[in-house]
Amino acid sequence: LSQKFAIDACALIEAGKIYNIKKKTFAPIWTKIDELIHEGRLISSCEVLEELKDQDILIWAKQRREIFLPLNEPIQEKTREILSRFPRIIKIRGKKGDSNADPFLIATALLNDCTVVTNEKAGDESTGDWKIPNVCRQYNIECINLGNMLDRMLD
Repeated sequence: LSQKFAIDACALIEAGKIYNIKKKTFAPIWTKIDELIHEGRLISSCEVLEELKDQDILIWAKQRREIFLPLNEPIQEKTREILSRFPRIIKIRGKKGDSNADPFLIATALLNDCTVVTNEKAGDESTGDWKIPNVCRQYNIECINLGNMLDRMLD
């Protein structure tokens, strides 16, 4: 079975910035991403969709709403487990746009046997700064960045 990916908001936002959807030069990348979607190999959490603010990537994402999986009971249960082990993965800073999708994305990846795609850097575990790569490592989930996913897509 081919590798499946669960993609984070920051990776989608960065893809939109680096590989401008409107430029023909990058059309092959977006075509390949669409192929992954049609093969059922690229998913995310509906919570990630809520974090997308960039207009171009938001329009793109809303046209592919099926990849943003709903918070069904198993995902909610797994998310509760993740939050009980790593409560500080959610950062509340009091400003609009706080990131709360991370545990939902990890739960989605776990339950769908996916590699997580994020451009988030690992945090310092000794200070309790748990980020997506740290939590993925605890659950033995492969965690790669956007560039690595694109390399694998094009293999």
